[in-house]
Amino acid sequence: MRVAIFDRVEPSTISRLPLRLVETCSRRAAAIMLVATIPVVIGLAISSFGLLIEAASAPTVRTIVAAHPVIGLEVLAGITVWLYLLALPLKRLARRLSIRRTVEIDDGTVRIIEQGYIRTRSWVAPLASFEGVAHHVRASLSGTRHELILVHPARGKSVLLSLASQLSQVEVERVATLLGHKEIPPSSLYRFNALWPRVAAPTLGDPAHA
Repeated sequence: MRVAIFDRVEPSTISRLPLRLVETCSRRAAAIMLVATIPVVIGLAISSFGLLIEAASAPTVRTIVAAHPVIGLEVLAGITVWLYLLALPLKRLARRLSIRRTVEIDDGTVRIIEQGYIRTRSWVAPLASFEGVAHHVRASLSGTRHELILVHPARGKSVLLSLASQLSQVEVERVATLLGHKEIPPSSLYRFNALWPRVAAPTLGDPAHA
């Protein structure tokens, strides 16, 4: 899950292990955005369907589609993608209203429990499987926030450790040392290969490199 979805982490300070964090979203802000977005999405959907019905009722359009069925399939595919793009912000806002994540770090293990209205998902990973701790600065319409992130090679498994308006270098290094990791650049979060587990490159002694 993307760490950007969360805007609250408790406790706000990481002092010692074992560590237990609770990450949530501002439900009030999500609800306001959802109420404002629904009429816009419905209006765009109605307009799109109106244009589609009007085009389908035109004899010229029906003739073209009958002569070239592939064009009709392309139009349907485009409509499907358009509807998905309309529904995507509603899905994300609805998720913000319900999601709650618990992070537990102890005995070299990271345990994650993600709770929602519909389902609960959990997973476990060795602390050693993470790459390091990154100090990431995220800018949005509401301002700038500093994030401390435990980075995993699989981007969706990276863990948000803390949020603040400012983070000192001393604090970043302290948390990294506490977790037995080093500080790594925030660009590690955006590597293309962060979506998949890393494959080690062959060395000169490997048969595959000969």
